[in-house]
Amino acid sequence: MQWTCLPGPLETLYFQIQNDEGQTTVEALVATLRDIVQTFQHAYIILDALDECSEREEILSLIEEIVDWKLHRLHILATSRKEQDIEDCLSSRVSNEISIQGKHLDADIRIHVREKLRRDRKLRKWSPDAQFEIETTLGDNAHGM
Repeated sequence: MQWTCLPGPLETLYFQIQNDEGQTTVEALVATLRDIVQTFQHAYIILDALDECSEREEILSLIEEIVDWKLHRLHILATSRKEQDIEDCLSSRVSNEISIQGKHLDADIRIHVREKLRRDRKLRKWSPDAQFEIETTLGDNAHGM
């Protein structure tokens, strides 16, 4: 489905905000998100780099709340490095997990770095020794990241 105008719940929130001098609450935003998600046959939320979020506790609580809606039409994809608090929060809520960390990815990372060094106009000017050192250091210390 594609909208040509604002979804009803979002329009309602917009007018409420206008009446409240531009202020709203996280709770109102979350309720509006839920109302909007329910209008779709399928909805997707993508959260990248949870481990880099400066307000991690708040986002994890929000994810818990959203998952607890038990909306079968809602699909969430979250990426993160392995962090204990994130695993503790999500482990019982995850239906599928794909780990892309590990030494088996180091070769791919090394290939990517080598190509960047070869193709980038500024980097390819560096000496072959310097390029090799960069490739080796990044490749050996990537640990799948």
